[in-house]
Amino acid sequence: MEKVNSLSNSAAQGKIKLNIDHAIDFAPKPRSTRSYGITIKYYGEGNLEATKRLDYQIHLKVNQFRDENKVWQLCFDKTDLFIDRHEPDFVGEQLANMSMGAIYPLKVDVNSRNEIFRGIVNHGEILNRWKQVAEKISDKYEGRYAELYLEKMEKKISDRFELEYALRADMFWNVFFHPLYLNYDGSLSHPGTLFFPVIAYKNVSFEGIQSVEPNYTNYGTFKVNFASESELTEEQKIQMGQKGSLKMKLNADFDLDQDGGLLKHARVDWNLSKKEKGEEISIKRIVFSAYEIESSIPPTDQHLLIQEGNNGFPVEKKKGFWARVLG
Repeated sequence: MEKVNSLSNSAAQGKIKLNIDHAIDFAPKPRSTRSYGITIKYYGEGNLEATKRLDYQIHLKVNQFRDENKVWQLCFDKTDLFIDRHEPDFVGEQLANMSMGAIYPLKVDVNSRNEIFRGIVNHGEILNRWKQVAEKISDKYEGRYAELYLEKMEKKISDRFELEYALRADMFWNVFFHPLYLNYDGSLSHPGTLFFPVIAYKNVSFEGIQSVEPNYTNYGTFKVNFASESELTEEQKIQMGQKGSLKMKLNADFDLDQDGGLLKHARVDWNLSKKEKGEEISIKRIVFSAYEIESSIPPTDQHLLIQEGNNGFPVEKKKGFWARVLG
């Protein structure tokens, strides 16, 4: 399996090329893999240091269907969850981590705009894994709290549509499937909406302008930016437990492969602020980042393109990653 080599600065520089619809092509290489390190930091009022931090990894495998044009199956695995730089130790954290092992690996089919159109396609596998995980939880934990948790998860996981809906409150999910493959105008911009769960378990809709930088970056990617600014609504104030005149700003940056358009890096910075004595003061802030830690593209072999139902998913981890993250 051949590793992807970084493009030299001289090779990467140049004016971007869009397709006939003036959009970025989504056409990742069949059987390619990519691993992302995910870090989410939460800041409170007046805090320069994060008050809470989550770290985990996402491993992605891309397959293209042999008999369907411009249709890919994406398989995601989620591993190595750390909370505030340590493994989950509270009961709620441990239960969530065990349940993660039932939900992932998770597979969806997408079109040439990276839009999911058949929902979760390996729901049967998830149900089988959940049975095993639920038994382990029952054996390890006793009491009403564990029983209620199992009841709630059973209801959510057993219904494919409930599970799909729950994924919409996942930050990585929203970032990875944010519409980036749009028909941009002559100024390389487009009005857009980004959904991001800044309220616990609830997506917030951010209206803004999305733009593509006119030249490839010096490491060979499309650079896409999204910016939004709005006043907090009364309903949002209630949900966040806030009062007064408050403003939200959200800035997102995406790096997409020059060849294939697959997400390489992403960063979302959300800030809630108030004005005090003519000065803006940050009340809450969330910074999400996804960064490539490993990728590979095997030699093209057309007879290995998948048929529907193929479940192979080799995962490759980069040794020493968490040692670097956790210092």
